[in-house]
Amino acid sequence: MVPFPVFWCFALLSNTAASAQWVNIAWALGDNRLPAAVLAVWQISALLGTIPGVLLGARAARRFGHVRTLVWSSAVEAVSCLAVAAAAWDTGGGLSTRRALLVAVVCSVTPFAVGFGGPSWLALVSAWPGTASRTRQLLLDSIQFQLGRTAGPPVAAFLIATVGHPVPVAAVANAATFLAVTVIMAAAARTLRHVPPPPAPAGGPTPARRPSWRLFGSTAVLAAAGYALASDTSRLYVARLIRAADQPAVVFSVTVSVVALTAAVAAAVAARRRLPDRRLAQLGLGLLAAGLVTWATASTLGVPAWIAGGALVGASLPLAHAALTSLVMGEAGDADQATGAAVTMATNTGAVALGSTVVAPLVSPLGPLVFLPMAAVAAVALARVRRRYRADPPPPPAGPVPVGAVSARGTPPDRPR
Repeated sequence: MVPFPVFWCFALLSNTAASAQWVNIAWALGDNRLPAAVLAVWQISALLGTIPGVLLGARAARRFGHVRTLVWSSAVEAVSCLAVAAAAWDTGGGLSTRRALLVAVVCSVTPFAVGFGGPSWLALVSAWPGTASRTRQLLLDSIQFQLGRTAGPPVAAFLIATVGHPVPVAAVANAATFLAVTVIMAAAARTLRHVPPPPAPAGGPTPARRPSWRLFGSTAVLAAAGYALASDTSRLYVARLIRAADQPAVVFSVTVSVVALTAAVAAAVAARRRLPDRRLAQLGLGLLAAGLVTWATASTLGVPAWIAGGALVGASLPLAHAALTSLVMGEAGDADQATGAAVTMATNTGAVALGSTVVAPLVSPLGPLVFLPMAAVAAVALARVRRRYRADPPPPPAGPVPVGAVSARGTPPDRPR
């Protein structure tokens, strides 16, 4: 069996390279000489790639298994990175509008691969052999994801400062890490082929399983849409707004690193505290709203507002993401975790595409004040979660729990809390 720490380290390496590539692309497409619509095209392309990928990925997971689906998706991601490297090659004077639009469109292949393997990734991580809690596993996965985002921006800043073609270099390095993930998943195929359902999550009512199409109307999914629209859309335009204020690339790099570092710390603390999902979701959405309001003051307070707001936004990300994803996966039922994950991913991607399209024409006239309506969206999502998930689940029964079973709080009776 492949130990989870080994898988975790490979995933960290891959996410570090992916973060460096994302920062380089965001900086290149955020050039003030390019129209703001380029960033909206980038997100719309991500939507058009992710939605089919998620739908096909959920079906592939049910038919071929999670491991084989992940192997395929990692291989496609590696190829897509090479395609981005070829599309982003320029003559050194920056991307033209035509070439920037080409990069934005070619980038849709990577979200397709991410969407294809994402449901299987979440299902495998949440039910890895030895798992005691689905939410805790998602938080551990969030730690490596955010640490990768912490390490990636400094790498990207170094490439921007020292390399003539930072996007292609980062994309080729990212392709190499995806090949490594493909190898380790292929090696783990035998031991992970039959993954048992995870224990039920703590922190909310346990609803009966719903048909997948009805999940889109659940409170958790709607809250996840509001969270994604507010958090991901706002971070998409951070680079452009920092450049518009004549700040150097290091300010953007530090801001992104602070977001990722505080996210990793928040995920580590939450994984130890074992808070109920409803409380994690409320805390995450509240921190997100506060961080966006802080970013809205950047035109007055300058760099400190970007850093402080980044810390608040970063702390919110793993809490809201893990809690809302766990709630949706719980509503999908233990027998179909990939469907719950797929619904969450599709909802997040659609919300971000919608948000980026609506916000794009407002960025130039409003400046940092554009973060205020997104803070309001986060506040509305917080209110919905608070109204729907009012109470913690009832305490476990007083009687003994059979050996090897899982208690009502999702923890094996012989495992210390």
